[in-house]
Amino acid sequence: MGGRLAKWLYHKMEHMKNKPDKILYNSTVREDLQTLEPVGNTQQRQKEYVLRKLALCSMVFIVGVVLSLALWLKEGLHTEIAENKLYRNAYGSGGKSVKLVAENQENHMELSLELEEKSYTKQELDTMAKELTPLLETAMLGENTSLDHITYDIKLVEEIKGFPFWIEWQVDEEYFDYEGCLQKETLKQPQLVELTAVISCGSYEMQHIVNCMVYSKAIQASETELMERALKEVEQNSRNSEFMTLPSEIKGNAVNWRYPRSYNGLLFLVATPLLVLVLYCGADKDLHKKVEAREEQMRMDYPEIVSSLALLLGAGMTVPNAWNKVVEDYKDKREETGKKRYAYEEMLLAIYEMENGVAQTKAYERFGRRCRISSYNKLAAMLSQNVRKGATNLAVLLREEAADAFEERKHMARKLGEKASTKLLVPMMMLLGMIMVIIMMPAFQTYF
Repeated sequence: MGGRLAKWLYHKMEHMKNKPDKILYNSTVREDLQTLEPVGNTQQRQKEYVLRKLALCSMVFIVGVVLSLALWLKEGLHTEIAENKLYRNAYGSGGKSVKLVAENQENHMELSLELEEKSYTKQELDTMAKELTPLLETAMLGENTSLDHITYDIKLVEEIKGFPFWIEWQVDEEYFDYEGCLQKETLKQPQLVELTAVISCGSYEMQHIVNCMVYSKAIQASETELMERALKEVEQNSRNSEFMTLPSEIKGNAVNWRYPRSYNGLLFLVATPLLVLVLYCGADKDLHKKVEAREEQMRMDYPEIVSSLALLLGAGMTVPNAWNKVVEDYKDKREETGKKRYAYEEMLLAIYEMENGVAQTKAYERFGRRCRISSYNKLAAMLSQNVRKGATNLAVLLREEAADAFEERKHMARKLGEKASTKLLVPMMMLLGMIMVIIMMPAFQTYF
């Protein structure tokens, strides 16, 4: 499917009045393709390369659109609230935040509701309160041995682990503050002090009466605030139930409830073209990285090639025979390892050209141009000049060139090592930060 769409897009772009040359006939891409594979129809290979990119981008775009539509439809289905029922979490699971959309004939309101977990019954709370009392008396002692002999500060605990109660304290401020600290250094005689713990859990609370008179607010609440109050009242009245039924009308106005729509599908749809663009441009960058890797490999192989030629020429071989010997040795290694070396492949191509009638000088010069590296151009010029003028000191020149090339190779290896150490700097700094946190956290915890 992606291939057909890619061909259709390519055909349409080819027949446009203003053709997108940067997409169809990018000169940089064509040059990189020709560098990596100099033999064959470069124009056809570039077309196939563009078609592959378009096919990949088309598939990503189609999948992105389909997923965004699926998310949009799925989110639409999950916005409905069946029978206006919101189910609570079980005991101990904690409450949850629910976002709702209320719609009536006039308004559309977005509301937030904190739906508490299912609460305990009064009988269950009474039983647990009886179990809590002795534990509370023990927990509040602190360093004291018993409540009959208090000489140290006490702990006014606010909760006991394993119980759902919240504990508030009423103290005699003459003797204790609300932290449980003793207020008087010395006493003439022991004093009986009363402390009151108010134990509560939701609407459940031990007997404590406060009389107050409440008047209306000067500023009336908005419709949204009134809706939130009504929701909170219904939520509080249904805490013993597994679910909360949302009111179908409030103050005589019918209300329709649904969850607010999430726009993840639209975000995915917006992100899809950006992903397609990144993939399309990334393909060209990857291609150029291959060209850069080819050049680096050829520079690393150059000293060995020149050294081998100098050795063979010094042994009495002619330039073509030495050239052929180096290539034959490479072909044997390639059959054993299965790895190709670009410089030797270019030398092999030069042999094929000479076998097909291309002059030696021409073949060497074309070899240098295909390599696109100054050192190989220099080697090609030396070999070509030797063929034309019959220079006798070619072996000496090649040995000198090999010595210089090996020195250059050392510098290159040193630069690659420095580059690798620089890349390792970021993870080393991250590791250092983690070690500092591991060392410092116990110290901070002990201090604070």
